[in-house]
Amino acid sequence: MYKLSDVAERAGVSTATASLVFNNRPGVNEKTRKRVLSAASELGYVPNNVARSLAMNRSQTIGLIVTDIENPFFGSLTRYIDEHARKNKFSLILAMSGDDPELENRIIENFISECVDGIIVVPTQLARTDFGIYEVLRERGIPVVFSTTYYPGFEGDFVMTDLGLGSFRLTKYLLDLGHRDIAFLVSADRNAPISKLRIGGFERAYAESGLLYDPARIIQCARPDFQSGYVESSRLIEGRCPDAVIAINDILALGAQKAFKERGFSIPKDISLAGYDDVIFSSISDIPFTTVRQNIPEIARLSVELIVGRIVGIPQQEHQILITPELVVRDTTSVPKANR
Repeated sequence: MYKLSDVAERAGVSTATASLVFNNRPGVNEKTRKRVLSAASELGYVPNNVARSLAMNRSQTIGLIVTDIENPFFGSLTRYIDEHARKNKFSLILAMSGDDPELENRIIENFISECVDGIIVVPTQLARTDFGIYEVLRERGIPVVFSTTYYPGFEGDFVMTDLGLGSFRLTKYLLDLGHRDIAFLVSADRNAPISKLRIGGFERAYAESGLLYDPARIIQCARPDFQSGYVESSRLIEGRCPDAVIAINDILALGAQKAFKERGFSIPKDISLAGYDDVIFSSISDIPFTTVRQNIPEIARLSVELIVGRIVGIPQQEHQILITPELVVRDTTSVPKANR
């Protein structure tokens, strides 16, 4: 069996230079890199990544837990996290919690048994009170980073959009158009950050505009998905129909759109509609959606940088990173009918 030194000798370089090539490190020109790789191919040399990982006492794997891979927001987040993990020489193990804290616990237990080096978690939409499994991670020295939101009551690293600011800007935009009766579709647990922060921005926009809102217009949905958006919006328009509807994500908004269209409402002529996230469906819908864009590539990059920094032991304090959202105005919102 050939060793790294054999490859270096065949390529006419030092063992240190050959090591730089196989670890994809800078400092080697392209001509030399190709010569080393060619020599390795001729000899049939394969780098022993397992031995290297054992020497570093690491598996070179990161566990990722997302709530719902069917939502393109999380599909995109997963793609970018995987991309940045690979750039840092880590493999990704993906699992889905289905917004179930108990399932999330079992996944983490499995990740521990798989000897992952660290875990990135998209928290469930339900607020947690039991953080026992996360205390186990701390005891075992397995770092965790929360991505897109966090768990109140557990101090740790997180990377997310400033959800409240995005909701404030979107609501203020609708109020400035002249809307007053705005319904807001949120998650089942309005105390979970994904809803609580957005509701806070919604309330702030009304307060800063000197207006009151109807608390009954905060509508909790069983799940943050298409079907819940459709069901709750169908119920909503059976009674007093609002001027506008905001949803905490674009998939809920798409469900609402279907309900309105089936009942003969023209968007935005009869009712304005807005989402949050700016997933691909927002821009390619037959009526492109007004929404709030979350910078998914940046959330992914920073999440991976944080977890890798924790894994390799770079000294750092807790990081709680908020990324500024962007209001994206498209065709599903306009001035209310009464103001035309």
